[in-house]
Amino acid sequence: MDSVKYINSILKKEQNIFLLKKSSVPGILDNTLVGLAYLILNRNKDYLLITNKRIVCLVKNRLITNEEYNSFSKIQFNSSSDKIIFENLENKKQNLGLRKFRLSYEEIQKLKQILN
Repeated sequence: MDSVKYINSILKKEQNIFLLKKSSVPGILDNTLVGLAYLILNRNKDYLLITNKRIVCLVKNRLITNEEYNSFSKIQFNSSSDKIIFENLENKKQNLGLRKFRLSYEEIQKLKQILN
């Protein structure tokens, strides 16, 4: 899956509220010669996208979460545990951990401002 195309297709249909794009953290294989060649040929990105309808999370170009939510006003961000808590369309609470994004202070503040 091409992450950029996927994110752009969502943004064409929905209103962007928050978009975070970061380079992926290198794994164990990335420290070897094979991993180095893989890094040169395939630069992975991590995306967190919150639109007016859904939350999408892609890590190393793999889709982790693509959930629609009930109400934007009910989305919460817990900065101490780096988790987003929301209710999906079936009224089930969902937790999305954001530690893999290595959020900076500025990114945390922006999420707090938007979600809380």
